[in-house]
Amino acid sequence: MVFKTETAWSASQVLLSYGFTYHTLAKQTKLVRWIPLVVDFCLNVDGASKGNPGLCGGGGCIRDKHGKVLLAFSNYYGAGNSLIAEARALCDGLRLAHFVGIRLPAIYSDSSTLVQSMQQGKCPSWLIHRWWRSSRDLLDNGSSLVHVFRETNQVVDRLANHAIYTMCNEVFWGFKYLPYACKGPLLIDKTGLLNIRLSYC
Repeated sequence: MVFKTETAWSASQVLLSYGFTYHTLAKQTKLVRWIPLVVDFCLNVDGASKGNPGLCGGGGCIRDKHGKVLLAFSNYYGAGNSLIAEARALCDGLRLAHFVGIRLPAIYSDSSTLVQSMQQGKCPSWLIHRWWRSSRDLLDNGSSLVHVFRETNQVVDRLANHAIYTMCNEVFWGFKYLPYACKGPLLIDKTGLLNIRLSYC
């Protein structure tokens, strides 16, 4: 038997008395950080769902090679699940960049399911098909959708949660207009400070 957390002494004795052996998975520490592009702009997107399914929202942030925010968005989606929130956030980010006329060589998402589905060209759920297809249409040949760790996507995670709490859609033009909760992670990204990621071996 394998456990992710240490079991109580009494529970381990019961397992041993029945002849079971067990071990606990060790956690591995990685240091990760947001890495800006060398040229042009990049888009980070994230979706959040409280309850999964529950209330959901999405956020995105377009930054230049110095980490400076050009614009960001925070959109409330109502009831849904995390995959719906991730797909809608990606679609909203790409539409906003297209509307403003910004070329995006790289788009970052912490949803491995969404990124893999885009790369393979297979929609993972009919619930997200309309946003998934719009996103595929908006991704031009020069753009790449890349999976990133959640720890390097904290700015847009805060934007997605901001949408759920405020239950409204907002666009922020520059750093000074961002919600207060986004400013700390943004400064950490901009200065290149490292985040700690814990994962099981």
